Amino acid sequence: MAAKRILLLAGDYAEDYETMVPFQTLLAVGHTVHAVCPDKKAGDQVKTAIHDFEGAQTYSEKPGHNFTLNATFAEV
Repeated sequence: MAAKRILLLAGDYAEDYETMVPFQTLLAVGHTVHAVCPDKKAGDQVKTAIHDFEGAQTYSEKPGHNFTLNATFAEV
């Protein structure tokens, strides 16, 4: 597969695994991934959240990673 340029839109409290895993996997297989968030710049971080089912009627939410953006939204 030819390498592609991919834009990953992120934001505070995005699901951790829906942000970190695709970003790292796409990089690992040779694609260029630009992770951006409105009103943030390259080097800024967004907070992620981990949602877990622990026996209650709905999920709990816990802090995930601080995900570092590698591109600036306004420049894309």
